[in-house]
Amino acid sequence: MRRFATCFVDDNFSNEVCFGEVRKRAFNLILSEDELRSALSLSTHKSTQEMDFRWESMDKLGKRFKNQLRPLIMALDFSSTVADNPWLEALSWFKTVFQKQDSLGKQAIQNYPEGTIPKRLHHYLIETNTEGKSIKLNTDRYEFWIYRQLKKRLQAGELYLEDSIYHRCLEQELVSLEDKAIILKELKIPALAEPIEKCLNDKFAELHQLWMDFNEDLKQGRLKHLRYDEATKTLHLKKHHEHKEEELQNNFYAQLPLCDITDVLQFVNEQCDFLSAFTHIKPRYVKQLADKKSLIAVIIAQALNHGNVKMAEICDIPYHTLQDTYQSHVRLSTLKEANDRISNAIAKMVIFPYYSIDLVLLYGGVDGQKYEVEHPTVKARNSKKYFKKGKGVVAYTLLAHHIPLQTELIGAHEHESYFVFDIWYNNTTEVVPDVVTGDMHCINKGNFAIMDWFGSQLFPRFTNLEAQRKHLYCGRDSGEYKDCLIQPAGQLDRKLIEEDWHNLQRIIATLATKEMKQSTLIKKLCTFTSGNPTRKAFFEYDKLIRSIHTLKYMRDPRIQQNTHRSQNRVESYHALRAAISQVGGRKQLLGRTDIAVEISNQCGRLVANAINHYNSVILSKMLEAYERMENKKGVAMLKKISPVRWGHLHFQGHFVFSDEITIDLNAIIAKLLS
Repeated sequence: MRRFATCFVDDNFSNEVCFGEVRKRAFNLILSEDELRSALSLSTHKSTQEMDFRWESMDKLGKRFKNQLRPLIMALDFSSTVADNPWLEALSWFKTVFQKQDSLGKQAIQNYPEGTIPKRLHHYLIETNTEGKSIKLNTDRYEFWIYRQLKKRLQAGELYLEDSIYHRCLEQELVSLEDKAIILKELKIPALAEPIEKCLNDKFAELHQLWMDFNEDLKQGRLKHLRYDEATKTLHLKKHHEHKEEELQNNFYAQLPLCDITDVLQFVNEQCDFLSAFTHIKPRYVKQLADKKSLIAVIIAQALNHGNVKMAEICDIPYHTLQDTYQSHVRLSTLKEANDRISNAIAKMVIFPYYSIDLVLLYGGVDGQKYEVEHPTVKARNSKKYFKKGKGVVAYTLLAHHIPLQTELIGAHEHESYFVFDIWYNNTTEVVPDVVTGDMHCINKGNFAIMDWFGSQLFPRFTNLEAQRKHLYCGRDSGEYKDCLIQPAGQLDRKLIEEDWHNLQRIIATLATKEMKQSTLIKKLCTFTSGNPTRKAFFEYDKLIRSIHTLKYMRDPRIQQNTHRSQNRVESYHALRAAISQVGGRKQLLGRTDIAVEISNQCGRLVANAINHYNSVILSKMLEAYERMENKKGVAMLKKISPVRWGHLHFQGHFVFSDEITIDLNAIIAKLLS
């Protein structure tokens, strides 16, 4: 073909030579006419090969998808947010034909609804005669096309199912307009304390001032924790070298006597009576309280990944007693109540304020920890990176001052940012964090807005400041910031928020009453088209709050350090939970169902909470002693000691349960003070 094309630029041919002579010479010397036509035919066929192959493959699978999807289509009642939806018309036509046990092939070509076959697919779905007139509808291909469009529009929110949990429209999820006014009046939600106009005035003014102050400080070189590259005009965060106190921690806990985990649980129960939360599943007909020794044995069996069968072999309690206690007393509700009692008891200790990261704000951190499951469940998912060939779940935990306030299991395929607000808002302890920190997985397009509406703040630990510049917006004209070293990525549209504020209020009211989960809300908003006004207003408000926080984060090194410390505490807790769960051999959770796996996870949290309580009691007694002695050096040392330590505890061996508590707290304190 290349030699054939050179004929058109050959200098041996003058411009007066007719094209017929050039073509004749090319056919004789370079490529025959038949070979050229064949090559052109092959190149034309290659351009349509992929589309043809796809429809030909569908023809072979036609019987399979009809057997699987037709019964579903006949049983489901779809609705649409768009009037006169052509896809619903096509679905109605299908049902009418199939109910008569008729075939689509017998229907006239004119019966299919208009607007359901695009021009680009006309050649594949409609057969024509030699004159180009439509004579027949390829019913198998058309049916497959309609099913595909139904799925696409169901995910986009154009179609919905009223009786579904996951595929309802957003309007059905939100509270009604009548209920909204009542709910917003009764609930004290910070976002609704003042009119939206005044709220936006304050926030836009704050954002503008932050832009001015940040760029002025950057130009003057006051931000020593940042490095601005003049050549590439990029911003970088200098690494903060945290002073580790590992040697101090190890020396302190090395002085403590070794004790069994069973003794720790008995000691903590004497302090806060958490075992009384484990009521019988039928308390009306049971007069005898649960045996404390059996309860502790069951909790340890689940937390240490032993199970009741193995626990019966390594302790002095028979299997039938353990199994009866597990089935009648250990439930998610009783476990959460027991954990709350331990958490609230720690919060009342004198050492608790010394765990504070900030003098004003109470920092809490969220993060997920991967666990393999022994048996596949609904939530369990494959993840080659973490579980190899097995399946597992993620234990998503909210931690504040070393206390695991809440933990929930989510699927390994779920994005952790969908559960930040839910786990904070559903916290049932007396410890309520003002700030929630997290890694980059806690960020999505709505979390900053939601947390701000409910009076909290989201502080992610940014790993790359340069990457955050594209999420920095301004409230005024971008031209006002042309002289700044760091410039906005765009201007916020305040009008979008104000015009759709009534719908945003319904979202706030729905989240406040817990009628809808945060994960459901975000997933539905993300499926809407980009032009949806509620989606645009919601995301625009999130951009506003995120821009304010990012500028504060870059300007104030204390926010960066506090966020980093908060996340380090979550990682320390995860190390403790991993050590507890791996006693049985593998880092996994027991259970054949999702509820059973949840119980195993909650038992692990309870044991970790009890260890924190035991260590905090010792630290509190030490603090009181140092304060009486006016030992300022000792008080300063205690501020650096973390209660998340387990080197002085025994998790293995033969467990013997008794009513006597072997831990002598006074002797331990006397030894530490000597």
